[in-house]
Amino acid sequence: MNKNNYYLHKNNKTGEILYLEYDRIDGYPITPKKNIRDAIKVNKIVFVNPGLSEKLIRKKIEIKLRYLLKQLSELDDDSDSGDIRNTLMESERLKLDILNKYIKYLGNTYGSLTVKKVQVIINQLRIKLYNSINKKRLIEEELYYLDEEEYRGRGR
Repeated sequence: MNKNNYYLHKNNKTGEILYLEYDRIDGYPITPKKNIRDAIKVNKIVFVNPGLSEKLIRKKIEIKLRYLLKQLSELDDDSDSGDIRNTLMESERLKLDILNKYIKYLGNTYGSLTVKKVQVIINQLRIKLYNSINKKRLIEEELYYLDEEEYRGRGR
């Protein structure tokens, strides 16, 4: 099976469409999620313009940050530790994605600022997780001591 990879570019002066191999072109790759009937099937798009790729990545990161902040505000100390752990894992995954994938497109200033924001969210989630686990441990200890006092009989 022959796999064709092409880069499409329309020349404004002549109206020609140029086909080039994009394996050697450096840019930000995206895979589309929706498949539309009666249209060209696209498996991968590479954005070559650095300004456009930076805007797309910034928007993507801001959406994830807003989601994590919403999750952080909804979680209480009474929340289940599993929910807190899931949110903590998502935020750590975002931090790793920024450091591994997006830092070369964003630049060091915005990348480091965003990593600091995510780190603040991670620290808050760790505090909530610690408080939740500590509260459960204290409740279990109180119940243990209450049970122990009930079994004591009269001493003679």
